[in-house]
Amino acid sequence: MFIRNCTMAAVLAVALAGCQTAAEAPTTASGKPEVTIRAPTAAIKARLVSLAMDKRFNVTKDTEYLLQVEKPSENFGAVLLMGSKYDGIPAERIVFTFAPIGDTTRVVAAGMFVTNPGSAFERITPVNGGEGAIRTQQTLDGLKLSMEAPPPAPAAAPVAAARKPAKPTT
Repeated sequence: MFIRNCTMAAVLAVALAGCQTAAEAPTTASGKPEVTIRAPTAAIKARLVSLAMDKRFNVTKDTEYLLQVEKPSENFGAVLLMGSKYDGIPAERIVFTFAPIGDTTRVVAAGMFVTNPGSAFERITPVNGGEGAIRTQQTLDGLKLSMEAPPPAPAAAPVAAARKPAKPTT
């Protein structure tokens, strides 16, 4: 009976593995989502923090060259596979690294699932490809476009009236 159950589990695992598509890493120099933006690091960080808060991420670390955001995972598969007795819900973490180069800043993002987040027993599972990396790359591309777009032309000031104000009648 035990051998039959193990055999069924092995056959099921092989069948499911055959259905899985390979997660491709982005075609960037680092193999991770990245972009170079013509803007100072502080301005990029401010925009990334705002975007992260919109997606319910919290800032957990901020240094001169690094911004780390995370939130509890809502991914059922991640909870099932990466939860532990200590903490049943892993965290989704994104670490942005900044490299100022002249008047541009290179931003590299690393996504990961973290088992036992915030403890001495953290286990990190990198996510180097797949849907999450694609979404992160799209977010960085959108950020670049919005930050490098030329500012809108100032509206023409209304022409002041050329006539003199009327004198009060007494």
